[in-house]
Amino acid sequence: MKEFCADFPSGVEGVGRIRRAVVQFAQCCGIDRSTLSDIEYAIGEALANAAEHGHDEGAFIFVKAMLDGGALIIEIKDSGRGFANWKDTTHKKPVSTSPRGFGIFLMRSLMDEVEYSQGGTCIRLVKFLPNINTDGYQKEA
Repeated sequence: MKEFCADFPSGVEGVGRIRRAVVQFAQCCGIDRSTLSDIEYAIGEALANAAEHGHDEGAFIFVKAMLDGGALIIEIKDSGRGFANWKDTTHKKPVSTSPRGFGIFLMRSLMDEVEYSQGGTCIRLVKFLPNINTDGYQKEA
């Protein structure tokens, strides 16, 4: 199992640094460009939410990414208050005229699993990688 863990300052200025670090880790795991693009966009949305809604002065965003059993698992935790409907697993596409609400929908569309815990302050994104083994190498056909 390969693993990456880090704490970053919780403001919006850290979002790009965190996203690049996780994408670089995923790249080192042998994940193809198309899948990397989906992962990058999904974690960008998750990190933007953490920075916007979970930001406290002096607080951190904790990120853990793991390649485990043919899946990339990314956990992002912030120190915010969370949100009321964090257990909602039936999130539907927002109305096109809505100015907000597409982030969770997009994460669910791009990743295989999206789960919130701890009142919505922790998100777990999973992308199944059937062609990658646990060491980050392409499986033989």
